[in-house]
Amino acid sequence: MGDSDPTIQTADEGAQRLLSHADTVRLEALSDGVIAVAITLLVLDLRVPELEPDQPLWNALTVNWPSYAAYVTSFLVIGILWINHHSLFRQIRYATRGLMLANLTFLMLVVAIPFVTSLVSKYLLEGNWNSKVAMATYDGLALAIALSITFLWAYVLRRPALLEPTVDVAAARKAFPQFSIGIAVYTVLIVLAFINPVIALAGTFGVALYYCFEHLPSGRSKPNEPDGKVL
Repeated sequence: MGDSDPTIQTADEGAQRLLSHADTVRLEALSDGVIAVAITLLVLDLRVPELEPDQPLWNALTVNWPSYAAYVTSFLVIGILWINHHSLFRQIRYATRGLMLANLTFLMLVVAIPFVTSLVSKYLLEGNWNSKVAMATYDGLALAIALSITFLWAYVLRRPALLEPTVDVAAARKAFPQFSIGIAVYTVLIVLAFINPVIALAGTFGVALYYCFEHLPSGRSKPNEPDGKVL
């Protein structure tokens, strides 16, 4: 047989160089830093209550329960996002420009969680459209974050050459609906926010609890064969 096409060889070598030089370490370091800032900012919304004359402190604390509920919910949401982000990148070996841009979009949304937390803390009990809009805005952001991290994982699954050689791609694709179910749930919660914002907040907390459990495959298979899709 004759020699292989040098054009194909050059393209394959170029793709291999791209994969060899792309690294996830800096991407994960940036992500950890941004998420750490976002989760720390949550505490700034917790303030010592101002007491009226003869007002018991316990009464003032219970009146501010929306602030505490929003804080706990958001802390859990960000914490679980960090855990799931870590789980994803534990299976990703290489980072391309497209993956970095997808991750930046995810981080841009995560860092806005303290803002929507403040909205819920302030307006949840107003009992008018403000409370509904505040909670719908919170779940709208949660939906956007769910879409961004789902897109990130889908991007990688369509490019198995970016994954660790031992990742079971077939199992990961099969488990994808479980991982992305938050998109449907947050859509429902946005509607529910206009009916009962308090129940919508409880539902948001429930979604975070759901994602406390691992929804990525732990099975391993033979090393992946690069399919040429790396960009």
